[in-house]
Amino acid sequence: MAAAAGNAVYLSIVYYGLCSSVMLVVNKVTISIIPLPGLVFCIQFLTTFLAILAGKSTRILQVDDLTAAKAARFAPYVCSFVLSIYFNGKVLQYSNVETLITFRSCSPLAVSILDWAFLGRELPSLRSVSSLLGVICGAIGYVLCDSEFRMHGVSAYGWVSVYLVVIIFEMTYAKHMITNVKFESAIWGTVLYNNALAVGPMFLLALGSGELGRLGTVPLELKSVVVLLVCSVLGICMNWSGWNCRNQISAAAYTLLGVACKLISVLLNVLIWDKHASPAGIAWLMVCVLSSTLYRQAPMRSRRE
Repeated sequence: MAAAAGNAVYLSIVYYGLCSSVMLVVNKVTISIIPLPGLVFCIQFLTTFLAILAGKSTRILQVDDLTAAKAARFAPYVCSFVLSIYFNGKVLQYSNVETLITFRSCSPLAVSILDWAFLGRELPSLRSVSSLLGVICGAIGYVLCDSEFRMHGVSAYGWVSVYLVVIIFEMTYAKHMITNVKFESAIWGTVLYNNALAVGPMFLLALGSGELGRLGTVPLELKSVVVLLVCSVLGICMNWSGWNCRNQISAAAYTLLGVACKLISVLLNVLIWDKHASPAGIAWLMVCVLSSTLYRQAPMRSRRE
């Protein structure tokens, strides 16, 4: 049983890592071709929601029914999720992938403290603290050598700074949700609620930022349709793999994993994109990722008592 559980954890990490690594680059390409991040993510959410409903109606998937009580408990998470996705899109629209990854590298330390304060885990060990500090040092090194920072100062990082605050709350509250809200199907149930409730707020953000008015400026071309389709289908995989992995490991470990697996994103980004960091910036990014491999998930406090 223990071996089977260990294999399930390992497979959830690998699957999420692959989906997450590719998703960031695909989103970047999609938003570059269709510079309407709010509407792009609306389509992603709607595609996942409709796909789950189709699976439920054909009995391929076992999925919970939508209820007002569960929706109310999901509301705080959905708000943070929508904001994090929207700010993610704005960062990708105005900055590079490495900037997003590096700022997100600072989030695991904060989440590990929230893990201890609210989710019943021990504080991270000395080894894990050293790992998280190494990630932060790499992030600082990147900022100091990043040309965009030197050109525009701290204001160039406005979107990504707000994103960082929101992602810290989202990662912590999501673990609380999947632990304390009971579903018949824990993974598909959370995915259904997440996407069903996120479509409306994301559309309002897109509307408020004037994206509907700019919709006519985006040419309807084959490549636009293809990247949007790929982005939407990959969003289904990303949703399932993310919640499945989140169910298996701690909030801090999941947050750090989300940073570490982006190494593939960097490699893909360097190969296909012309807006990426300098060699020195990438070297500091490697410091972030390599430091993250030293981290060990903190145990539950009850296990140590």
